[in-house]
Amino acid sequence: MLGDPAADQALGPFLNPNEQALPDAACVVYRVCKPVLPDDYPVAFEEVWGEATCDIDWPADVDAVCATEGAAVDLSVTDRILSDRNYGNIGLSIAAYEDSPEVNAFSSKYDATFMGADKLDKVEQKGYALFRGKAKCSNCHPANGPKAPFTDFTFDNLGIPANPDNPAYDERPNFVDTGLGDFLMNAGYSGDVYRAEWGKHKVPTLRNVDLRPDEGFVKAYGHNGYFKSLEEIVHFYNTRDVLGRCEDTDEPEPGVNCWPAPEVAANVNTAELGDLGLTPAEEAALVAFLKTLSDGYIPNMGQAGISAASVSPGETRQIFLPLVHQ
Repeated sequence: MLGDPAADQALGPFLNPNEQALPDAACVVYRVCKPVLPDDYPVAFEEVWGEATCDIDWPADVDAVCATEGAAVDLSVTDRILSDRNYGNIGLSIAAYEDSPEVNAFSSKYDATFMGADKLDKVEQKGYALFRGKAKCSNCHPANGPKAPFTDFTFDNLGIPANPDNPAYDERPNFVDTGLGDFLMNAGYSGDVYRAEWGKHKVPTLRNVDLRPDEGFVKAYGHNGYFKSLEEIVHFYNTRDVLGRCEDTDEPEPGVNCWPAPEVAANVNTAELGDLGLTPAEEAALVAFLKTLSDGYIPNMGQAGISAASVSPGETRQIFLPLVHQ
């Protein structure tokens, strides 16, 4: 719609009843053009999109309307056209921010290594080698040098169990998240197309996979948040098809003597995970490497054997040979 998928996606949560739940796109525009506090936006919308952009005659009851499910703001035809244009520009602004260096900092220890500003320790090096080899991670999360996206942008069903803490089950006890397949079915694609994608979810980037506000913060992993640590999900990748099903075990201990059955049994990837044969030490090394992908890392120049002054801005120095792809 806007010529930018990221911008189109950015507009969805505002009107989604399970997210921000605003009843009308004009309500979003109203709140951006007339923020509650003058300092809510350091740059006014008009400064970016034009001086008369917010010249909309808002009705006196706009606040009440925007707090009412299913309501619509009463605007003239001209004002509605301007509001709809602004709504698209809001999406474009969000997409521009998402594409900015602030969001894509590439300032992790992994990146510092490629800049020649630091190097991975021995455990992290081992994890990186496993990542590209025995653990098969790079098959879906390519680690192909500086600014690697760590995703191949495909979809996959990892066989993750249903998350019993998912609030969706409170309202829909038989809810199953069938991922891309369900989207394609509802979009009108044929059964041959959508059944092949049943249960598949987007392969995420692994950048910032362990980035948290503090060490005690619990971060969830998997499309439904079933796993609560990197250690747990790495162990699942390694042993999913080894430990057996909890449903068939008298005293089930997920991750110890069993794993629950997949939420969606169709199209489960058995070629790249499930029985990797990793030792506990190798699992730990893999986790150690994943933790080097968090942005905001401050390089230890001395450890890399170079000084900060010897690396000019923008210069890439591949001095740590295990990370250099020939």
